Amino acid sequence: MSLAARRLRTRREVSLRKGMGMREKNGLRETARAARDTVLRAGAVLLGLLAVLGACGSAIFHVAFGRALYMSIVTMTTLGDSSIVARGGAEEAWVSATVLAGIVIGVAAIASLTSFRWADYFQALRREGTLRRLQQHVIVAGGGRVGRRAARELMSARRKVIVIERDPQLAEELEADGIGCVHGDATDRGTLERAGLDRSAGLIAALPDDAANLYVVSLARDLHPGLPIAARAAEVRAAELLQRAGATRVVLPEISAGRNLAAFLTRPTMVELLEDGSVEEIRVREGSRLCGKTLAQVAASGFSGTVAAVKRHGRFLPSIGGDTGIEEDDILLLVGDPERLAQELPQLIS
Repeated sequence: MSLAARRLRTRREVSLRKGMGMREKNGLRETARAARDTVLRAGAVLLGLLAVLGACGSAIFHVAFGRALYMSIVTMTTLGDSSIVARGGAEEAWVSATVLAGIVIGVAAIASLTSFRWADYFQALRREGTLRRLQQHVIVAGGGRVGRRAARELMSARRKVIVIERDPQLAEELEADGIGCVHGDATDRGTLERAGLDRSAGLIAALPDDAANLYVVSLARDLHPGLPIAARAAEVRAAELLQRAGATRVVLPEISAGRNLAAFLTRPTMVELLEDGSVEEIRVREGSRLCGKTLAQVAASGFSGTVAAVKRHGRFLPSIGGDTGIEEDDILLLVGDPERLAQELPQLIS
């Protein structure tokens, strides 16, 4: 199927879902909404019934509505009131109906409360709270083989990750693997916003369909103009469209695999460094303690790694030495022991 046909099919699917009002079942939001609706519905029915019984009681006993409402509440709850004395058939029928209504509502309420999945409800609340507090995380659109692998690599690099996956079974598998997941459609604006796109540090479009990835990239770029976005593509033409749509980096798996195989033979040491985590990359943020320091000063501060390269304004500096200064927004490539780098980097970049 051509890329144009895939894009058309994806757009039709999205339009159909929106037009019919279909929403993906979301284990987090839908569970919380169901609990809220259950409580509100029961409360509305109870208040409505009390209002009806109060009005009837007011007419039968010839008392004020407030008094009749009080009589309805104590009678329905079977607490009783010595002032309530049934003196005729209508009054006896009212008292009997009120008591029976209270018993029926009580039984229904108990059955509803015990059958509802409250554990899922409170778990949903906790997850929603965690999502709202999440900052500087990476969003992975698609929990398939590529997306799951990317999520694991990010987690091994101690990065916070949220995967968006629409397949319920895959979403459950991701959660079982300890990977944070939002069950929903990554091509939906609301799903991206709920995953915290505006607070994220990056996005990976790893859906199996090029047209869907193109839609995700375009939407994410519109919502977060400065966000770094990496995307996968199956075709060269798709890679060009993804770049035009705003992808910062596009990866074609077949081409990348070929390059990696060739690099294993031509630059085996570099490949080994990358694979065992001996190379780290950091960006010098505004206000970082690195700003204004030289490489010699960084080394003298006790940092165990070595600055192998400095990238400034999109280009690597041709040569660096101890007197090379570090500026804001520089990208440093560091080489060192993976465990020590992991311990020292948070303090280094703060």
